[in-house]
Amino acid sequence: FFLREKTMYLKIIALTLFLAFSSNYIEADAWPEKECNKLSGYVGFLSAASAGSLEEATEAKKKDDEDLANKKFMAAHMLSEQAANFSKVYSTFCDLKRE
Repeated sequence: FFLREKTMYLKIIALTLFLAFSSNYIEADAWPEKECNKLSGYVGFLSAASAGSLEEATEAKKKDDEDLANKKFMAAHMLSEQAANFSKVYSTFCDLKRE
């Protein structure tokens, strides 16, 4: 059992080292400006939808509707997470220096 566990740790370490050093050679091409504008608009939409859902959660909380407040809060959280993820995509592919 100990030998299998040790072998697994060595495989994990080897894979981690490989990925750490090989990731320095990955390059991404910039996306077309039209696609970046669409993505930017989508990020704005997700942010606005998140804010709207958060306001609805606040209103539901004021009316003592805990179930609806929790659902709206979770929706706001999910939408803000999506906006953050797509912002990362935007910064990766659209914020590259265009030559």
